[in-house]
Amino acid sequence: MLKIFSFNTSNIIEKINRFEEQNNIKLPSLYADFLKKYNGGYTPKTSFEIDEISSDIRGFYGFEENDENYNFLLLTRCDDFIDCMNNSFLPIAMDSIGNFIVIGIGEHNNGEVYFLDTEMNRYNYLSSNFKNFISQINSQKFIIRSIDERLQGMKKINSNVKVDDELLKLWQTEIDKYSKLKQQIVII
Repeated sequence: MLKIFSFNTSNIIEKINRFEEQNNIKLPSLYADFLKKYNGGYTPKTSFEIDEISSDIRGFYGFEENDENYNFLLLTRCDDFIDCMNNSFLPIAMDSIGNFIVIGIGEHNNGEVYFLDTEMNRYNYLSSNFKNFISQINSQKFIIRSIDERLQGMKKINSNVKVDDELLKLWQTEIDKYSKLKQQIVII
């Protein structure tokens, strides 16, 4: 079951229409429904294993101007986006090492979901449609721990990681990011 910290859905239909028009595509209906309801979002502690393919999923792309990692508007400027589009695929999510989950946007693959191994430049089939794909995803509840809770946890396991100002800043950024959001179960 996929759990997500969704992005802002304000004016989402207009954003989808503009994106489709600018890129001369029509999004598969189940995936468009997902965008209308959630507009992509963050997916910490999320993974899947389908046949021989397993990976994590860090986030789904959306029309969130404030996020540079999962933002369609910035993605369209990347070579990976152009390569995928030339192969009739649209990147819809990314894992922690830069591989993509893509969805077919051509006549021959419309709505099918694939894993794009960017190192091998290989598309691996995952599912016949988006709804089926998300039913195979496993997301754990993401609990936002305070800095004190993190320090106590490190002490409990006798961690030798040095907690410096940079790490504290990283932790605080994550706390600030997720404390304003609500994790929800994706239902399409």
